[in-house]
Amino acid sequence: MDLLKQLALPQSAAQIEVLHFVMNFMTILFLPFASYLLGALVLSLYHGRKGRIHSNTNALHFAKEVIEHIIPNKSILFLFGIVPYLALVFAYAQLLQGTEAISVSVLTWGLLFFIAGSAFASSYKTALKLSTIFETVKQGNEEVTTLRSEVSEQKRTSGKYALVFLTIGMFLFTAGTTLAAEPHRWTFVSTVLELMLSLPVVVKFVQFFVLSLVVASVGMLFFTFSWEGGKKNSTEEYAKYVKSATLTVSLVGILLQPLFIVLLVITAPIEGLTGTVFIASVATIFFFFLASHYVYAMVRNFHVKYSAMTFYVLIVAISTFVIAQTNMFAYSTKTQSSLLAYKYDKYHEELLTKMGISLKVVTGEEIFTAKCSACHEFGAKKVGPAYKDVLPKYETDRAKLVAFVLNPVKVNPAFPPMPNQGLKPAEADSIAAYLMRMYKQAK
Repeated sequence: MDLLKQLALPQSAAQIEVLHFVMNFMTILFLPFASYLLGALVLSLYHGRKGRIHSNTNALHFAKEVIEHIIPNKSILFLFGIVPYLALVFAYAQLLQGTEAISVSVLTWGLLFFIAGSAFASSYKTALKLSTIFETVKQGNEEVTTLRSEVSEQKRTSGKYALVFLTIGMFLFTAGTTLAAEPHRWTFVSTVLELMLSLPVVVKFVQFFVLSLVVASVGMLFFTFSWEGGKKNSTEEYAKYVKSATLTVSLVGILLQPLFIVLLVITAPIEGLTGTVFIASVATIFFFFLASHYVYAMVRNFHVKYSAMTFYVLIVAISTFVIAQTNMFAYSTKTQSSLLAYKYDKYHEELLTKMGISLKVVTGEEIFTAKCSACHEFGAKKVGPAYKDVLPKYETDRAKLVAFVLNPVKVNPAFPPMPNQGLKPAEADSIAAYLMRMYKQAK
């Protein structure tokens, strides 16, 4: 499955920014839909079983409607589920090319499971619809009885398979994206089992599962009471059942979300924690508390307008959560992005050279004199450490030195952090080559 990373093309710094934007947009599109789909499937199977055991027509009606709201037709599964997931797999393949991270392989398998789960979910929805039709048909000949039995079996089987495959697909999505934002683990995490034992992955998936129940419950309230004026011809008894089946689940699930957000920030890689991430996380917690306020208001004194407000605020909360997570990934992989930009510029320069086009590049010595000499010397400490003390670790890997120059991070607490000099990848390569050459001559 690492074939996608091998087929990935070099990306410039501008193209990498576009990829991050695409990832942000596609995740905002995909995550609410996927959570609604999984949550609706869980609620449908639970209330369907409850309806069959207790011969409760309201529970059976609930089971049918909750899945029909998220899958009105098959194209919805494709447009809001499969296409965004596929786009995210290709985006991660581009951004993680050349690394040892298994994220792309994990995400690819997750996509396959998600596609299978979507197909079974569509089959389950069709079986539910057919079973409703058969309920209106009086006991007839043997053929009708056989068809009713086949539809019932299809409903049970497709529903269970849909739940299993979608759960696996979303776990792999969670695991793959979580690992992608942890560069320090890329080299030693080689199996899905290791990801299953990872605290950040477990916390994030449990959060997603709880969120899926919340989204499906709030969505059921929204489509039953608010969407296009609410469901017509709904009995008071059915409306009461919908409220009892969704309000408690919504309130408890929403109140748990801030706890999950805090745990995710605590377990996040330190290099990915920035002001943007903290602001987006605080905004997410605020919107979840606002949503819980509306749900609590419905518990105390139900009003139709609160169901719509809860639904919209919940979508905003998920969007700010996605912004926090995608920004965390972008910042934690800045070194990888710098390497990709460097490789692209080098490839571009070589291509122009082959075409007989030469580009004037400032020499490494000129850059050293203009930007580096004020803080560094080869043999003595100055504002920064002596080169003779820090260059040995880059002696066999100049690309890492280039990445550090493009994206400096604080390493030694005894010295102030190195400011970003705003060099282009080709200039960073030039200064790195000059420093290593002078270092080897000094040896």
